[in-house]
Amino acid sequence: MTLRLLLCVLTVLVLPVALASLGYQWHWRWFPLLELDEPPALLAYGLTLSVGKAGIAIALLALSALTLHRWRRRPRQLLVFFLCLLAALGGAFVTKTVAKLYFKEPRPYVIWLEQQGQIADSDRFYAQRESIREQWLAEGLSRVPEQQIPGWLKLHWQEEVNYSFPSGHAIAAMTIAAFFCLLLGYRRASPWFVGILAGWAVAVCYSRLLLGLHWPADILASSLLGFLFGALGAWGFIRWDRRKL
Repeated sequence: MTLRLLLCVLTVLVLPVALASLGYQWHWRWFPLLELDEPPALLAYGLTLSVGKAGIAIALLALSALTLHRWRRRPRQLLVFFLCLLAALGGAFVTKTVAKLYFKEPRPYVIWLEQQGQIADSDRFYAQRESIREQWLAEGLSRVPEQQIPGWLKLHWQEEVNYSFPSGHAIAAMTIAAFFCLLLGYRRASPWFVGILAGWAVAVCYSRLLLGLHWPADILASSLLGFLFGALGAWGFIRWDRRKL
C-alpha cells in the first residue's frame, strides 16, 4: 500500500465531508433544510438504513466477495482478512461508544425540539435513562404535525436518543469504505468502483446531517476516525499477505 494511494483515499473520503463544516461560518444549517415529507428525505433515510444491521451485513458480504476475488484465496487468508475487518470495525465501535459518553453532545433534533417548545430542556432530557428519553420524545413528537416531521422520521429519532458526537453511522461507513477502497486500490480495481464506494460513504454522512441526527463536526471527526481504523485494517491484511507470498 503506497503513500499515494493512502492520500488519494483520504482525500476522496474526508474532503467532501469537511466541506459540510464550511457553511457554519455563514450560519448555514443542514437541518431543517429538506422538506422531510418529500422523496429526497426518504433517499437520505435509505442511505442511513444502508448502515443499519441488515444493510451493513449485506454490504460486508458483497464487498468481501468482490475484494477476495482479486486474491488467491486460502483458508488462512480468509481468516486473517475477516479478523482485520472485524478489528477495524470493532475499534471504531469502541471508540465511538466511549467518545459519546465523554463528550455528551446533544443531537440537532433535540435542540430543534427544545426551540420548538416540544422538549422542556435538553440537559434534563439527557439526564434521564434512555427509556425515559424515548417516552419524552414520543410525547413531544406527538404534538408535531406529520407534514412537518413524517412518522418514519419520528420513529427513527426515537431509536436515536443517545448522544451525538461522534456519528456511529458515519464512522461505520467510513471504516468500511476506507478498508475496501484501499484493498481494491492496491489490487488496481476499477477507479469507478472505488469512487462509487467512497461516494456511498460520503452520502451516508450527509444523510445524518439532513435528518437532524448529527452536526458537521460529528461526521468530520467520524470520517477521520473511520479512515484511520479502515486504513489500519487494510494495512494489516496487506502486510500479512505479502509475508505469505
